[in-house]
Amino acid sequence: MKILRETIQLSNDYVDIIKLKFLKDNPRVYACTHGEPDFKNMIEEEQQELIFQKLVKEPSVKNLLPEIKRHGGLMEPILIRRDTMEVIEGNSRLAVYRLLHKKEPHGEWDLIPCDIVSSLTDDQQAAFLNQIHVKGKTQWSAYEKANFAYVRKEQGWNVDKIAELFGESVGTIRTRVKVIEMMKHNEDTKRAHFSYYDVIVRTTDISEAMKKEGLSGLLLAKIKSFGPNDEDGAFTAQELRKKLPVILKKSKVLNKYANGDIDLDEGYQLAKISQVEEKIKQAKNLLNEVSRQDMLELEQSRFNAFKQDVRKLMQEVERINKMIKDIDAK
Repeated sequence: MKILRETIQLSNDYVDIIKLKFLKDNPRVYACTHGEPDFKNMIEEEQQELIFQKLVKEPSVKNLLPEIKRHGGLMEPILIRRDTMEVIEGNSRLAVYRLLHKKEPHGEWDLIPCDIVSSLTDDQQAAFLNQIHVKGKTQWSAYEKANFAYVRKEQGWNVDKIAELFGESVGTIRTRVKVIEMMKHNEDTKRAHFSYYDVIVRTTDISEAMKKEGLSGLLLAKIKSFGPNDEDGAFTAQELRKKLPVILKKSKVLNKYANGDIDLDEGYQLAKISQVEEKIKQAKNLLNEVSRQDMLELEQSRFNAFKQDVRKLMQEVERINKMIKDIDAK
Protein backbone atom coordinates (compact mmCIF):
# COMPACT_ATOMS: atom_id res chain seq x y z
CA MET A 1 0.00 0.00 0.00
CA LYS A 2 1.00 3.65 -0.45
CA ILE A 3 1.17 6.15 2.44
CA LEU A 4 2.51 9.68 1.87
CA ARG A 5 3.92 8.59 -1.49
CA GLU A 6 5.96 5.75 0.04
CA THR A 7 5.30 2.07 -0.64
CA ILE A 8 4.65 0.07 2.52
CA GLN A 9 5.15 -3.68 2.26
CA LEU A 10 2.37 -5.86 3.66
CA SER A 11 2.36 -9.50 4.68
CA ASN A 12 -0.57 -11.60 5.85
CA ASP A 13 -0.84 -14.07 8.69
CA TYR A 14 -2.97 -15.30 11.58
CA VAL A 15 -1.70 -13.87 14.89
CA ASP A 16 -2.39 -14.91 18.48
CA ILE A 17 -4.85 -12.34 19.89
CA ILE A 18 -3.06 -12.41 23.26
CA LYS A 19 0.12 -11.05 21.66
CA LEU A 20 -1.62 -8.02 20.16
CA LYS A 21 -2.03 -4.63 21.82
CA PHE A 22 -4.78 -2.07 21.46
CA LEU A 23 -3.44 1.22 20.09
CA LYS A 24 -3.68 3.72 22.94
CA ASP A 25 -3.50 6.70 20.57
CA ASN A 26 -6.42 5.43 18.50
CA PRO A 27 -9.12 8.11 19.02
CA ARG A 28 -11.81 5.54 19.78
CA VAL A 29 -9.54 3.97 22.38
CA TYR A 30 -8.35 7.34 23.69
CA ALA A 31 -11.95 8.53 24.02
CA CYS A 32 -12.60 5.58 26.32
CA THR A 33 -9.58 6.01 28.55
CA HIS A 34 -8.61 9.68 28.82
CA GLY A 35 -11.19 10.24 31.55
CA GLU A 36 -9.54 7.61 33.75
CA PRO A 37 -7.33 9.59 36.17
CA ASP A 38 -4.92 6.71 36.94
CA PHE A 39 -4.60 5.34 33.41
CA LYS A 40 -1.13 6.74 32.75
CA ASN A 41 0.17 5.29 36.04
CA MET A 42 -0.99 1.76 35.23
CA ILE A 43 1.39 -0.88 33.95
CA GLU A 44 0.95 -1.93 30.30
CA GLU A 45 -1.08 -5.06 31.11
CA GLU A 46 -3.52 -3.08 33.27
CA GLN A 47 -3.91 -0.44 30.58
CA GLN A 48 -4.66 -3.05 27.94
CA GLU A 49 -7.24 -4.76 30.15
CA LEU A 50 -8.95 -1.44 30.91
CA ILE A 51 -9.07 -0.60 27.20
CA PHE A 52 -10.69 -3.96 26.52
CA GLN A 53 -13.28 -3.47 29.27
CA LYS A 54 -14.12 -0.03 27.88
CA LEU A 55 -14.25 -1.09 24.24
CA VAL A 56 -16.66 -3.97 24.78
CA LYS A 57 -19.22 -1.41 25.95
CA GLU A 58 -18.85 0.64 22.76
CA PRO A 59 -21.58 0.51 20.06
CA SER A 60 -18.93 -0.30 17.43
CA VAL A 61 -18.05 -3.52 19.26
CA LYS A 62 -21.63 -4.45 20.15
CA ASN A 63 -22.65 -4.04 16.50
CA LEU A 64 -19.72 -6.10 15.21
CA LEU A 65 -20.11 -8.98 17.65
CA PRO A 66 -23.13 -10.75 16.07
CA GLU A 67 -21.79 -10.24 12.53
CA ILE A 68 -18.35 -11.66 13.27
CA LYS A 69 -19.88 -14.57 15.16
CA ARG A 70 -22.35 -15.23 12.34
CA HIS A 71 -19.57 -15.37 9.73
CA GLY A 72 -17.21 -17.29 12.00
CA GLY A 73 -14.48 -14.67 11.61
CA LEU A 74 -13.46 -11.50 9.82
CA MET A 75 -14.24 -10.59 6.24
CA GLU A 76 -11.48 -7.96 6.40
CA PRO A 77 -8.16 -8.43 8.31
CA ILE A 78 -6.97 -6.00 10.93
CA LEU A 79 -3.74 -4.03 10.37
CA ILE A 80 -0.90 -4.45 12.87
CA ARG A 81 2.70 -3.27 13.31
CA ARG A 82 5.21 -6.08 13.78
CA ASP A 83 7.66 -3.88 15.73
CA THR A 84 5.13 -2.90 18.43
CA MET A 85 2.41 -5.56 17.97
CA GLU A 86 -0.12 -2.70 18.11
CA VAL A 87 -3.37 -2.78 16.16
CA ILE A 88 -3.27 0.24 13.86
CA GLU A 89 -6.70 -0.42 12.40
CA GLY A 90 -9.22 -2.88 13.81
CA ASN A 91 -9.20 -2.32 17.58
CA SER A 92 -12.96 -2.94 17.77
CA ARG A 93 -12.55 -6.22 15.85
CA LEU A 94 -9.78 -7.32 18.21
CA ALA A 95 -12.06 -6.53 21.17
CA VAL A 96 -14.77 -8.76 19.65
CA TYR A 97 -12.30 -11.61 19.18
CA ARG A 98 -11.09 -11.26 22.78
CA LEU A 99 -14.68 -11.25 24.01
CA LEU A 100 -15.53 -14.38 22.03
CA HIS A 101 -12.28 -15.99 23.14
CA LYS A 102 -13.25 -15.47 26.80
CA LYS A 103 -16.54 -17.26 26.15
CA GLU A 104 -15.01 -20.01 23.99
CA PRO A 105 -11.32 -20.44 24.91
CA HIS A 106 -9.00 -22.58 22.79
CA GLY A 107 -11.35 -22.41 19.82
CA GLU A 108 -11.69 -20.53 16.58
CA TRP A 109 -11.12 -17.13 18.23
CA ASP A 110 -7.51 -17.70 19.32
CA LEU A 111 -6.01 -16.39 16.07
CA ILE A 112 -7.07 -13.31 14.12
CA PRO A 113 -6.30 -12.60 10.44
CA CYS A 114 -3.90 -9.68 10.07
CA ASP A 115 -2.29 -7.47 7.47
CA ILE A 116 1.16 -6.83 8.88
CA VAL A 117 3.64 -4.01 8.33
CA SER A 118 7.15 -4.13 9.76
CA SER A 119 6.94 -0.56 11.08
CA LEU A 120 5.47 2.87 10.41
CA THR A 121 6.65 6.38 11.15
CA ASP A 122 4.40 8.57 13.28
CA ASP A 123 3.50 10.58 10.18
CA GLN A 124 2.57 7.47 8.20
CA GLN A 125 0.50 6.05 11.04
CA ALA A 126 -1.40 9.30 11.56
CA ALA A 127 -1.99 9.76 7.83
CA PHE A 128 -3.29 6.20 7.48
CA LEU A 129 -5.69 6.51 10.43
CA ASN A 130 -6.94 9.84 9.13
CA GLN A 131 -7.64 8.42 5.67
CA ILE A 132 -9.51 5.41 7.03
CA HIS A 133 -11.50 7.04 9.80
CA VAL A 134 -11.83 10.74 8.99
CA LYS A 135 -12.41 10.42 5.26
CA GLY A 136 -12.92 6.71 4.75
CA LYS A 137 -15.62 4.13 5.25
CA THR A 138 -15.56 3.80 9.05
CA GLN A 139 -15.62 7.40 10.12
CA TRP A 140 -14.86 8.51 13.63
CA SER A 141 -17.32 10.72 15.46
CA ALA A 142 -16.64 14.45 15.71
CA TYR A 143 -15.44 13.85 19.27
CA GLU A 144 -12.95 11.18 18.16
CA LYS A 145 -11.65 13.34 15.31
CA ALA A 146 -11.11 16.22 17.72
CA ASN A 147 -9.27 13.97 20.16
CA PHE A 148 -7.07 12.69 17.35
CA ALA A 149 -5.96 16.24 16.54
CA TYR A 150 -5.60 17.14 20.22
CA VAL A 151 -3.38 14.14 21.01
CA ARG A 152 -1.08 14.92 18.09
CA LYS A 153 -0.74 18.54 19.22
CA GLU A 154 0.05 17.36 22.75
CA GLN A 155 2.77 15.17 21.24
CA GLY A 156 4.40 18.30 19.84
CA TRP A 157 3.00 18.39 16.32
CA ASN A 158 2.30 21.89 15.05
CA VAL A 159 -1.15 22.66 13.68
CA ASP A 160 0.08 23.15 10.12
CA LYS A 161 1.60 19.67 10.08
CA ILE A 162 -1.56 18.08 11.49
CA ALA A 163 -3.70 19.88 8.91
CA GLU A 164 -1.43 18.82 6.05
CA LEU A 165 -1.37 15.17 7.05
CA PHE A 166 -5.09 15.05 7.74
CA GLY A 167 -6.03 16.91 4.57
CA GLU A 168 -8.00 19.40 6.67
CA SER A 169 -7.84 23.18 6.97
CA VAL A 170 -5.70 24.71 9.71
CA GLY A 171 -8.82 26.44 11.06
CA THR A 172 -10.66 23.12 11.38
CA ILE A 173 -7.79 21.56 13.32
CA ARG A 174 -7.45 24.59 15.61
CA THR A 175 -11.16 24.51 16.37
CA ARG A 176 -11.15 20.79 17.17
CA VAL A 177 -8.17 21.19 19.48
CA LYS A 178 -9.76 24.20 21.20
CA VAL A 179 -12.96 22.24 21.90
CA ILE A 180 -11.04 19.41 23.60
CA GLU A 181 -8.91 21.92 25.51
CA MET A 182 -12.08 23.53 26.86
CA MET A 183 -13.41 20.14 27.95
CA LYS A 184 -10.08 19.38 29.64
CA HIS A 185 -10.08 22.75 31.41
CA ASN A 186 -13.63 22.06 32.65
CA GLU A 187 -12.58 18.53 33.69
CA ASP A 188 -15.41 17.11 31.62
CA THR A 189 -14.79 13.69 30.06
CA LYS A 190 -18.34 12.86 28.93
CA ARG A 191 -18.34 12.47 25.15
CA ALA A 192 -22.06 13.35 24.98
CA HIS A 193 -21.08 16.85 26.14
CA PHE A 194 -18.73 17.43 23.19
CA SER A 195 -21.46 19.04 21.06
CA TYR A 196 -22.05 21.74 23.71
CA TYR A 197 -18.39 22.76 23.79
CA ASP A 198 -18.31 22.60 20.01
CA VAL A 199 -21.18 25.11 19.85
CA ILE A 200 -19.42 27.41 22.32
CA VAL A 201 -16.17 27.41 20.34
CA ARG A 202 -17.72 27.64 16.86
CA THR A 203 -20.38 30.28 17.60
CA THR A 204 -18.54 33.61 17.60
CA ASP A 205 -21.06 35.49 19.76
CA ILE A 206 -20.97 32.78 22.40
CA SER A 207 -17.19 32.31 22.39
CA GLU A 208 -16.69 36.06 22.84
CA ALA A 209 -19.26 36.20 25.64
CA MET A 210 -17.54 33.30 27.43
CA LYS A 211 -14.72 35.68 28.30
CA LYS A 212 -17.12 37.10 30.89
CA GLU A 213 -16.41 35.16 34.06
CA GLY A 214 -20.02 35.03 35.31
CA LEU A 215 -21.47 33.54 32.14
CA SER A 216 -18.54 31.20 31.57
CA GLY A 217 -18.68 29.77 35.09
CA LEU A 218 -22.42 29.24 35.04
CA LEU A 219 -22.65 27.72 31.56
CA LEU A 220 -19.69 25.37 31.92
CA ALA A 221 -20.94 24.18 35.31
CA LYS A 222 -24.39 23.51 33.85
CA ILE A 223 -23.01 21.49 30.93
CA LYS A 224 -20.70 19.48 33.16
CA SER A 225 -23.64 18.62 35.44
CA PHE A 226 -25.64 17.06 32.61
CA GLY A 227 -25.87 13.28 32.52
CA PRO A 228 -23.69 11.04 30.33
CA ASN A 229 -26.25 10.72 27.53
CA ASP A 230 -27.44 13.19 24.89
CA GLU A 231 -30.94 13.39 26.37
CA ASP A 232 -29.80 14.03 29.96
CA GLY A 233 -29.34 17.81 29.66
CA ALA A 234 -31.69 20.64 30.58
CA PHE A 235 -31.19 21.90 27.03
CA THR A 236 -29.64 20.54 23.85
CA ALA A 237 -26.59 21.86 22.04
CA GLN A 238 -28.88 23.00 19.22
CA GLU A 239 -30.98 24.97 21.71
CA LEU A 240 -27.83 26.54 23.10
CA ARG A 241 -26.77 27.61 19.59
CA LYS A 242 -30.20 29.09 18.87
CA LYS A 243 -31.12 30.73 22.17
CA LEU A 244 -27.96 32.01 23.85
CA PRO A 245 -26.98 34.48 21.07
CA VAL A 246 -30.46 36.03 21.39
CA ILE A 247 -29.99 36.42 25.16
CA LEU A 248 -26.55 37.99 24.63
CA LYS A 249 -28.16 40.92 22.80
CA LYS A 250 -30.16 41.96 25.88
CA SER A 251 -27.81 42.88 28.74
CA LYS A 252 -30.49 42.84 31.46
CA VAL A 253 -31.67 39.41 30.43
CA LEU A 254 -28.07 38.19 30.12
CA ASN A 255 -27.30 39.34 33.67
CA LYS A 256 -30.32 37.45 34.99
CA TYR A 257 -29.23 34.33 33.13
CA ALA A 258 -25.58 34.62 34.23
CA ASN A 259 -26.73 35.04 37.85
CA GLY A 260 -28.82 31.89 37.59
CA ASP A 261 -32.12 33.73 38.13
CA ILE A 262 -33.63 32.36 34.90
CA ASP A 263 -32.94 29.34 32.71
CA LEU A 264 -31.99 29.32 29.05
CA ASP A 265 -35.55 29.05 27.74
CA GLU A 266 -36.87 31.77 30.05
CA GLY A 267 -34.03 34.05 29.02
CA TYR A 268 -34.68 33.34 25.37
CA GLN A 269 -38.37 34.18 25.69
CA LEU A 270 -37.60 37.42 27.53
CA ALA A 271 -34.93 38.47 25.08
CA LYS A 272 -36.81 37.41 21.97
CA ILE A 273 -39.99 39.29 22.67
CA SER A 274 -41.60 41.33 25.44
CA GLN A 275 -44.28 39.69 27.57
CA VAL A 276 -47.06 41.91 26.23
CA GLU A 277 -46.12 41.04 22.66
CA GLU A 278 -45.96 37.36 23.56
CA LYS A 279 -49.44 37.43 25.11
CA ILE A 280 -50.99 39.03 22.04
CA LYS A 281 -49.20 36.62 19.71
CA GLN A 282 -50.37 33.62 21.71
CA ALA A 283 -53.96 34.93 21.74
CA LYS A 284 -53.86 35.56 17.98
CA ASN A 285 -52.45 32.11 17.28
CA LEU A 286 -55.13 30.48 19.40
CA LEU A 287 -57.92 32.40 17.65
CA ASN A 288 -56.52 31.43 14.26
CA GLU A 289 -57.26 27.82 15.15
CA VAL A 290 -61.01 28.46 15.69
CA SER A 291 -63.08 27.27 12.72
CA ARG A 292 -66.76 27.33 11.73
CA GLN A 293 -66.80 23.54 11.91
CA ASP A 294 -65.64 23.69 15.55
CA MET A 295 -68.61 25.89 16.39
CA LEU A 296 -71.10 23.72 14.50
CA GLU A 297 -70.06 20.74 16.57
CA LEU A 298 -70.95 22.48 19.87
CA GLU A 299 -74.17 21.56 21.71
CA GLN A 300 -76.65 24.44 22.07
CA SER A 301 -75.91 25.12 25.73
CA ARG A 302 -72.18 25.14 25.11
CA PHE A 303 -72.66 27.29 22.00
CA ASN A 304 -74.51 29.92 24.09
CA ALA A 305 -71.66 29.96 26.61
CA PHE A 306 -69.23 30.24 23.73
CA LYS A 307 -71.04 33.36 22.43
CA GLN A 308 -70.81 34.94 25.87
CA ASP A 309 -67.07 34.32 25.97
CA VAL A 310 -66.66 35.87 22.52
CA ARG A 311 -68.49 39.02 23.67
CA LYS A 312 -66.18 39.29 26.67
CA LEU A 313 -63.20 38.75 24.37
CA MET A 314 -64.38 41.59 22.12
CA GLN A 315 -64.63 43.83 25.18
CA GLU A 316 -61.03 43.00 26.09
CA VAL A 317 -59.91 43.73 22.53
CA GLU A 318 -61.71 47.08 22.65
CA ARG A 319 -60.02 47.86 25.99
CA ILE A 320 -56.60 47.18 24.44
CA ASN A 321 -57.52 49.25 21.36
CA LYS A 322 -58.34 52.23 23.58
CA MET A 323 -54.92 51.96 25.26
CA ILE A 324 -53.24 51.82 21.85
CA LYS A 325 -55.11 54.97 20.74
CA ASP A 326 -54.13 56.79 23.95
CA ILE A 327 -50.46 55.91 23.40
CA ASP A 328 -50.60 56.95 19.73
CA ALA A 329 -52.19 60.30 20.72
CA LYS A 330 -49.22 61.06 22.95
